[in-house]
Amino acid sequence: MASDERTTLIVDRYAAQQATLITQLVRALLGIWAPFVWWGRPDMVNAYAARSAVQVDVALSQTRRQARAYAVALLRELDAAPGRLPDPIDTYERGGTPIVEVYKRPARQLEHAKRIKKPSDEQIRAFEDRLTSIVADDVRITARDEIQKVNEAAPKVIGYRRVLHPELTRTGPCGLCIVAASRFYTVKDLLELHGGCVCETLPITADSDPGLRLNRADLDAIYAAAGSNYAEDLKRIRVTVREHGELGPILVREGNSFREVDDVNRESKRREFTPYKRMTQRDDVTQWSAMRATSERSIEILEAARDAGTNLVDITGGNSPIPVKDIEKAIEFHRSLIARAARHAA
Repeated sequence: MASDERTTLIVDRYAAQQATLITQLVRALLGIWAPFVWWGRPDMVNAYAARSAVQVDVALSQTRRQARAYAVALLRELDAAPGRLPDPIDTYERGGTPIVEVYKRPARQLEHAKRIKKPSDEQIRAFEDRLTSIVADDVRITARDEIQKVNEAAPKVIGYRRVLHPELTRTGPCGLCIVAASRFYTVKDLLELHGGCVCETLPITADSDPGLRLNRADLDAIYAAAGSNYAEDLKRIRVTVREHGELGPILVREGNSFREVDDVNRESKRREFTPYKRMTQRDDVTQWSAMRATSERSIEILEAARDAGTNLVDITGGNSPIPVKDIEKAIEFHRSLIARAARHAA
């Protein structure tokens, strides 16, 4: 049987690594966007999102390897490590949405805040909050994907359990995590997420369920600290699972509004909203090839404007070219994405 002390050490060390990686990635992305002034220009937003995509891909590759090391270390504690693991595949686990598209969203958030004339500090906060939320979700879903692949490759693993981390939050784990802590997941089940979730997972074998013991100690402490009335309120919380097209299963409080896939499809004026699916290597190659082609077209337009000596750019085809001072930087950012795309095509 695994030592609870060693298991706790592994879990805590990994949680700290993941928190550090999220902080470092957010800081790096803020550094990219800090000098940006072209909030109303989709062409320039595309260039900075392309550079962001490269930074994110590098960080998520590290995330995947940290998650693999964590999962293997836990399995060794349970004497359940697989004899061989498949090579890691650096897929972007947003259900088919390209990284560049996702990392345009904070810019759109700020642009919206500008349009409705929010104060400048609120505009910046809107950008930073959206960016941080996206990064945290990306790290969580990448880790979830890799840990599940490791567990699926381990014959002795029959399931897993989410493990609370009250020490990683300012106010303790939310009611959703507390309720879900008692759930048993099979190796084929995809862990449900929710905003701000800091739970990790522990594998279960026929002989050992360390997560159950660790959670019991945390839950007893949480209920004792909460007091009798609040503890009873926590115990009465009911949760349900909804499907998110990019993040997969999501934990929500029962009764909270959450649109189903069919509802979104009926209401959407854009492409049809499809259920979540895990990415394959072929999906990844296709996605990066498409992003590379977009960056190559963008470079052609930017270089033509530069070579003509006009610095006028109209990528969107709206017949309203404007002077752009940062053409060289935009070209550099697109080239960095093209170079990263070559790694995924190899």
